[in-house]
Amino acid sequence: KATNASSCCGAGGCSTEVYNIMTDDYTGLAGYAPDADLGLGCGLPTQFAGIRPGDTVLDLGSGAGNDCFVARHETGADGRVIGVDFTPEMVAKARENAGKLGFQNVEFRQGDIEELPVSDGMIDVVVSNCVLNLVPDKRKAFSEVMRVLRPGGHFSISDVVLVGELPEAIR
Repeated sequence: KATNASSCCGAGGCSTEVYNIMTDDYTGLAGYAPDADLGLGCGLPTQFAGIRPGDTVLDLGSGAGNDCFVARHETGADGRVIGVDFTPEMVAKARENAGKLGFQNVEFRQGDIEELPVSDGMIDVVVSNCVLNLVPDKRKAFSEVMRVLRPGGHFSISDVVLVGELPEAIR
């Protein structure tokens, strides 16, 4: 966080620090739920998201709910967390995990990131952990993020990035 504060974009973005995903460790984060940690992410987007008590948070590609449960700790009981995942199996697993934890303000919806099942302007913070690289139409996905964010809302994304051109064989 300290490195980000002095980076080109200020706190919360464009860090010059080389980040090593092998050091990610959710186990020390408040809200961590072992049953929801499938090891599928590539960062800790909630750590830099600036989530405040009472916020409404949206997790894109929520999987079994890991980032949602960490975000829920940040929002507190007065906040709300919505996870959206493409697969019914992950939504079912996330709902099961939320039930075990007894959270009433965390919900999971099946849906497509390119057509989010969320109303306009209702989200304070969007997080996503190693999912947007899988979305075919990234412009549409970011358009959806902007649609659901409230004025003054923001997003925190952890993902993989290719520096250079994608080889023709895999385009």
